[in-house]
Amino acid sequence: MENEEIYTVSVIIPMYNTEKYIEECLTSLVNQTLKNFEVIVVDDCSTDNSLAVAKKTIPLFATQNIKFSIITFSKNSGCPGIPRNVAIDFAKGKYVYFLDSDDFLDETALEDFYKVAEEFVADIVHAQKSFKYAEINGKFENQLINLDKGKFVENPTLETFDIDERIKNFVEKNYNTLMWNKFFRREFLLENNIKFPAITVSEDFIFSLMCLTCAKNYVRIPFIGHHYRKRTGSMTNSSATTATASLNLVEGVYVLDSFMKRQKFFIDNPKYRYLIIDAFNQILSDLIFKHIFFEMDLEAADIYAFYCKDIFTVNPQKNIPLTAYLFTSTNIYKMLVKQQAEEIVRLKKILQNK
Repeated sequence: MENEEIYTVSVIIPMYNTEKYIEECLTSLVNQTLKNFEVIVVDDCSTDNSLAVAKKTIPLFATQNIKFSIITFSKNSGCPGIPRNVAIDFAKGKYVYFLDSDDFLDETALEDFYKVAEEFVADIVHAQKSFKYAEINGKFENQLINLDKGKFVENPTLETFDIDERIKNFVEKNYNTLMWNKFFRREFLLENNIKFPAITVSEDFIFSLMCLTCAKNYVRIPFIGHHYRKRTGSMTNSSATTATASLNLVEGVYVLDSFMKRQKFFIDNPKYRYLIIDAFNQILSDLIFKHIFFEMDLEAADIYAFYCKDIFTVNPQKNIPLTAYLFTSTNIYKMLVKQQAEEIVRLKKILQNK
């Protein structure tokens, strides 16, 4: 619509049971130096007082002339990406920033992101360092942490346009897949139909891969004044069950494969499709393997039955390769674990004889 107001940034905050932290999160936005932005809170059916606490901050946003919206779900989505997708469609900002409801920002954080995005006409601005707000010896302290693995910049730096090099760095984990250290041009997301998949684990891996391969101007900056709250019990720190990880793996592989089939780069370079699927498999398989070996202690026959039940039967035609891959990988892992155990026993005997 011609008269529709456009904001500098839409700050999107999925919220679920963070009544202890949401006020600090929202207050940090009230105090931002950036002007003419909006805040969208998506309450995913919180069962505590999160919604009531969020509503109490409405007058604070009004005094600063900041548009503040709350979207409430009638049923819990079960996936962190779904509230974000809804908010992206609802948003009216030129840029989008995802903030977790238990984190908070320094007062210049949004303005720092915005200035770089405007200067470089960026699709994505990616910060390499942030603060971790964690309890240390009974006190909460801020620690400056590295979010990427090496290749740090000292000034805003435009990333290579070579998709081949970007994907190699992505697979080698030189790009972190966090959401709260990035700043996205909203039209870029809409034009490329980039959405979060409906999975509960590693949805940010898929979203980041889509962004990295579609973006023209991708800029890295040294630091952003974001404070990541390290706490127990959050979705990020909760280990997924084997069944959940399996379903996430099946859906995630399908989403990734569907996306790459539509992209010219992956059509012309099919080897990279395997690299991406393999990298995603490794993340989810790690969750599955840990549960199988350290909690369930399954034998090979039980592992085979598990994969047949939880993966193969979900879609027999599409999941034959995935089932075979996982069964083979699991048994290789099992052999390595067994070899390590035998080596430990052997070394103990040597030490005892000494």
